[in-house]
Amino acid sequence: MGQFEESLQNFTREFAYGGAIRHLADHGYTAEQILKEYRYPLSLETIRKIIDDHMKEKKD
Repeated sequence: MGQFEESLQNFTREFAYGGAIRHLADHGYTAEQILKEYRYPLSLETIRKIIDDHMKEKKD
């Protein structure tokens, strides 16, 4: 996958799911719970990365 395609995929994923995943994480949901209960078409690793990045940003 080229750089442009990867950037477009990341933007689309963020637009579609990022805010919802961060919101759920702020309410105590784990990546596993989010994947199981909401069935987003994302890998567990992707959801974990969104949550980890969000938690790091909140600390700063």
